[in-house]
Amino acid sequence: MSAKPKDFANSVVNYIPKIKPPEGHSIHHISCPHDCPDTCSMLVTRDDTTGKAVSVQGDPSHPITRGYLCNKVNHYIDLVYNENRVLYPHKRVGPKGPGAKFERISWDEALEVITDDFKKTISEYGTEAVQPFSYSGTLGMLGYWTMDNRFWNKMEAARLEQSICIYAAMWAGLYTYGVANGPHVGEAARDGCKLMILWGANLVSTGVHSIPFIREAKDRGMKLVVVDPRKTRTTMFADVHIQPKPGTDTFLANAMMKVMVDKNLHDVDFLNEQTLGWEEFVEKILPKYTLEEAEKITGVKAKDIEDLAVEYANTKKSYIRANYGLNRHQNSGQMCRAVLILPCFNGSWREETGGVAFGQLEEMWLRFDLAKLQRPDLGNRAEKSILYMVQIGRALADNIGDAGEQLDPPIKSLFVYNSDIANCTPNSGNVRKGMSRDDIFIAVHDTFWTDSCMYADIVLPADTALERTDCHWAYGSWYLGINKPVIEPQGESVRNTELFRMLADKMGYVDSTDNAFTQTDEEIIKDILLEAENEDGERFNCLTEGINYDDVVKNGWARASTNSKRRDFLNSGWATPSGKIEIKCEAITAEYPDVSPFPEYVPEIKGQYDPLKSKYPIQVLSSASHYFIGDSFQSVPRLQAMQSRPTVELSVNDAKAREIKDGDLVRLYNEQADTYCYAVIIDGLLDGVCATQKQFKGSNTPNGLNVNNLNTEMLTDFGKSPTFYSVLVEIEKASEEMCKEAIKQGA
Repeated sequence: MSAKPKDFANSVVNYIPKIKPPEGHSIHHISCPHDCPDTCSMLVTRDDTTGKAVSVQGDPSHPITRGYLCNKVNHYIDLVYNENRVLYPHKRVGPKGPGAKFERISWDEALEVITDDFKKTISEYGTEAVQPFSYSGTLGMLGYWTMDNRFWNKMEAARLEQSICIYAAMWAGLYTYGVANGPHVGEAARDGCKLMILWGANLVSTGVHSIPFIREAKDRGMKLVVVDPRKTRTTMFADVHIQPKPGTDTFLANAMMKVMVDKNLHDVDFLNEQTLGWEEFVEKILPKYTLEEAEKITGVKAKDIEDLAVEYANTKKSYIRANYGLNRHQNSGQMCRAVLILPCFNGSWREETGGVAFGQLEEMWLRFDLAKLQRPDLGNRAEKSILYMVQIGRALADNIGDAGEQLDPPIKSLFVYNSDIANCTPNSGNVRKGMSRDDIFIAVHDTFWTDSCMYADIVLPADTALERTDCHWAYGSWYLGINKPVIEPQGESVRNTELFRMLADKMGYVDSTDNAFTQTDEEIIKDILLEAENEDGERFNCLTEGINYDDVVKNGWARASTNSKRRDFLNSGWATPSGKIEIKCEAITAEYPDVSPFPEYVPEIKGQYDPLKSKYPIQVLSSASHYFIGDSFQSVPRLQAMQSRPTVELSVNDAKAREIKDGDLVRLYNEQADTYCYAVIIDGLLDGVCATQKQFKGSNTPNGLNVNNLNTEMLTDFGKSPTFYSVLVEIEKASEEMCKEAIKQGA
């Protein structure tokens, strides 16, 4: 379906699928639940006789995803009906760790064992000895953010700062703009963008639905520039590929702004009207970002930087789409800030297709009445200890807390859900060591038998998107969807919200005078996520203005109300303390005294200019897989056939220097640990850089541990994000003895 942008602005299109299902079948709307910015609208065909889902396809009515599903989600039926699913509660019999054995038990017994442990732990050590661990899981607002938060708030359990993915970029956006975001990349391309810069964004693998819009725009004359140290599926169809050394993007962005100022191409009117601190930034900070020095630091030719800066300055209809890989370097906060303020210098924010975005997260996820959603009033949890999930390894294994202090009390009970903690965390070997303790009780709620399950005392079965009600707000576009169950829960699987209602009942938390644990999923969506009003009688979240619950259910999706007067930032002010875009942000320095209020380049620790590079000369970039999303889909046979083993991309020169050939098993190692991958030699990859998959299932690697085993628990300059890309290693061809030892370790 094609339409003008305004046709979709704030309305829901009545859509009756043109695809006629076979006799005895029905078609149902759902939203893709997986950790991807697109949040596809999907159509599921169900056999009404058997009650089974038989196929999935993209919803052709959706203006962004337009009927196309990625290679992963095309196999969603294989994920739902997968032999590796956890279908019943189980308890471990025998030792923890790889190869652990389990026996089936009833839900009553499982809940009894878990809540008895909670009560015992609280009685002996206090509520802070209970540590929840979760992240996005399948990204539904209910499963991610509602009953679980209410339960832990009521218990007053130890807190968890869910900073493992996007916090540096998110806080860079909040510090700089408040909650403002640019347009969706596909809409920018569709609606007249002339120059698009994808900065660290391999959208072919991590946002594929933007690609048709970009291709169509390129056919109309739009120029595409990709800034990425790697050679990717996206760089291959770019008009220009800029390859900075990893972690040097701040220098590149600042050098571009200096060129714009030196050539008097910057938009002085916009800077004066809309920004704070720009003159001081120009006078005191930018002078050191010369083209000569930029070439030296970034590895990008001065002429290429200058040409890009001039073209960007002269193209008002320009748009930058950055991606969250930028926020996984130790100096990420400032790096993200530098990229974010670029459109202030060419004034492209004035254009409907202009500006910059990492995504729509700051608005699509943070504008709800979170107090009503999560109910912090149920307890006094705000005073309890907090753990940054990036540092869960040292907390579990070494009893070290946020500030480097000894945890008091230590973690005695760990409840894991929406996350494969054994694979997704930095220093994962240390995480597993901590989970192996005899004095810690662990429960895991998951859809599949993950590596984390192998360390659990109790494993609980989780459902899939076809089996639950949830509300999905995209973080890469302005669309939302509502899921209703298409099939009955498989086995005895239970959705997150129901699990925590059950636990609350067992703990005696249910209060007949309070609906905290009795609200239905549908009531939460209606009451809080769509219809909540502020003190002025307006929708609490202005993005929901004009959106009706029943219409969303019927249609499958709706577009957020981005035309709300409360989002007219150019005229009414930005959502920062000053009401302006804060190029100079004192709030950063107040929170992090060692960090400049301006976006300044500081070489990253364990990066290109770290002295440690002489010993470990290759920097590891562990980006998203083209075939999997974390542990999700790694149990799907057809996707396994496409990538059955972890790979590492090496430059021609780096491979030659180490006598490594394509397909060789190689060992990546540093002072902390090692892991094994199969070499892929890439012509065009920067020397001194390698690339592998993040969160590849450890048990599918030769030594049982993925690349996160090499990562430290170091935090970013601000935002307390992980530093997955600030990792230095040496690489060697694995000998026969190494292979045998690796396989032995992984067994």
